[in-house]
This record gives sequence, C-alpha cells and structure tokens, in this order.
Amino acid sequence: MQVKGRQLRQEFNESSHTETELNSQLYDILLRLPNSCHPSTPVGDESQARLVEMVGEKPSFTFVPRGHLELAERLNILQLRHLANVSGHRSYYLKGAGAQLQHALVQFTQDRLYQQGFTPLVVPDFFYPAILEGCGMMKAGAFDTQIYTLDSSKHEGLCLAGTAEVGIAGMYKDHVLRADQLPQKAFAVSTCYRAETWSGSEPYGIYRVHHFTKIEMFGVTANDHGTESERMQQEFVSLQKDLYSELGLCFHILDMPTQELGLSAHRKYDVEVWMPGRDSFGEVSSASNCTDYQSKRLHIRYETDQEDPKYAHTVNATACAVPRLIVAILENFQQEDGSVVVPQALQPYMGGRKVITALDGLPMKYMGRERRMFKQHQKKFSKYR
Repeated sequence: MQVKGRQLRQEFNESSHTETELNSQLYDILLRLPNSCHPSTPVGDESQARLVEMVGEKPSFTFVPRGHLELAERLNILQLRHLANVSGHRSYYLKGAGAQLQHALVQFTQDRLYQQGFTPLVVPDFFYPAILEGCGMMKAGAFDTQIYTLDSSKHEGLCLAGTAEVGIAGMYKDHVLRADQLPQKAFAVSTCYRAETWSGSEPYGIYRVHHFTKIEMFGVTANDHGTESERMQQEFVSLQKDLYSELGLCFHILDMPTQELGLSAHRKYDVEVWMPGRDSFGEVSSASNCTDYQSKRLHIRYETDQEDPKYAHTVNATACAVPRLIVAILENFQQEDGSVVVPQALQPYMGGRKVITALDGLPMKYMGRERRMFKQHQKKFSKYR
C-alpha cells in the first residue's frame, strides 16, 4: 500500500509538470493569435495599402534638395557621428535649434490635444512582459528583437517600452469604468526604446533610431453598438490630419493591409509625409482600432447599473513622432543656402524664430581617438607622397 501511494504521488507530480508545460505552450500559441480584421481592410502586404486621402502639395525647388542629415550637420543641430564610444549605433544628439525644434513640436502637439479634451499623462518607461503581451507586443518569439530587456537578475525581467501606448494601457489594467465615464481620451509624451532598426537597409540619419520622443494618443470606448471605437479611430485620424496640415506638410493617409496590422489591430491607418531627401513618402504616424483585443488581455471593462461588466474597446494613435517630423520639416522647408524656414505654427514655440541657420547650432571640432588615429596615419605615410 505504501509503495502504491509513492507510485501514485510520482505519477501525479509528473502529470502536473506535463500540464504546466502544455499550459505554457498553449499560452504562447494563444498570444500569437491576431485580432480579427475589418471587412474593408485590404488583403496582402504593404503594396496593397489603399490610398484614402492626399493632403497638401509637394514643395517645388529650383535646386536639388538635400537630405535631412546633410542639412542638419551643416546647421550644427544634429550629431550622429563619433558616438561609437558614447551611446552606439542609431543614437543621436539634437543641439541648439535642433533641440528647440523638438521642444516646439512637443508643445505644439500638446496644446492641440488639450484643446480636443485629452487628459495628459506621465507614464513609466519600463514594464513587465505581461503588459507588453497584453498590448499585442510579444516579448518572446518573432518580436523579441524589437524590445530592450533589463537584466533579469537585478530588475525582475522588466522591458523598456517602445511606445507610451503600453504605459497608458497598463494604467487601465484590471479596472472597471462606468459607462457614463466613456469615452476616455488621454495622451502621454515619452521616450520610446526600440532595439530593432531594420539592420543596414535604412539610410543613415534619424528616420529610424533606437530611442526617440513621441506623443501617443489612447482612447477607451464602450462596445454597445460595435461602432464606438471605429468612430474614435476616425477622430484620431482627423486630429493627425489637422496637426500635419497646420505644419504645412504634404501627406497621404493609407488604409493598411492585413500583413501590416500587427497582432492587436482590427484596422490601421498610416500617415506618410512627403520627404524630398528620400524622394518618397515616409511614415510618421499610425492609428489603430484594437477593439477588445487588449482589454480582454488586460481586463479593461465597463459597467452600467443594469448590466454586468463588459470588455471595453481601445484605440491608439501617434500624434507626434519627433525625429520623423524633424526630418520632414528640414527637408520640406530647406532653402538653397542650406537654411531652413520654421513652419509658422511652430514659430511661437521657438521664441519667434523664423529661420534656422548655422548660427543657431552648436559647432564642435572632433579630436577623439578616431581623429588622433587618422592624424597618426597621415603623418606616418606622408613621406611616401
């Protein structure tokens, strides 16, 4: 009898271990299940994106337009070079009027969102993997190259956020709102950390970098009629359209196809601005309707006096991705002499400055190790000339 008891206990322990492993595998599989797609969403890859609207006109130049990197370095407002021993690849410094331009874009965008009834938030920069997974940003598998993870032996496996969407959604986790408190709209300014930069395919510059400042909009709606979140998504797109129109940029709005939606998005619109230095449109923002995908994973619900709690719908959208808008402004408002006209909407936030010139930067002469080695080699081989 005693032997039989030990055998049963051993079998139970083995079965429990197997059950735990199977549940973990099932959880990983379920995390990879995407949201449903809107019936009007184009099917296919990026080439199948549907043009929704074209706004503004491309600037015409009497000279060959320069790229943002050449412009910014001439103006001494950006530093990307000589950072190998400072912060590494795809990092950058904004200097002088460059830093001022970032602050102006942030303040301009915040003021417009205040006027539209958004609540400002300050959110953390790091989160547990479960919060990212709840937002549809998987910590393991196909997306792990996009996420910075802190040393788990010291920081409990925390991850740096790639967008303030994670922070705002995390704030709502496990909360029940009253139906008469909806919809809710909030925004946050945050530093976004993204480890993945599409390897070497992206030209040198600040279009794709490891860290940048962004203002993110986030909304929570009811789900009584199934159309509330769709209306909020359209509202967010209209706000994006107003912001970029006021900056005087030429852009188009795209209804993105199925392969570009990501796990959480039911429908996604991208805004791409014309960038003369790239001779193409470049994405500066997106707006995603996530329906109840995030709320079910993060337990975000709402209730009325008559009904049990129901899962809310969530919507997120970029209001201002600073580096990409700086790229667009430098390239679209450049002058033949290399100066850049400040968009009228930003001038009050830059002390009335109307033009950025080389006098508005922070000139420096590099004398670091790379420079010294070059000088040594130059001296060594000068006798052979």
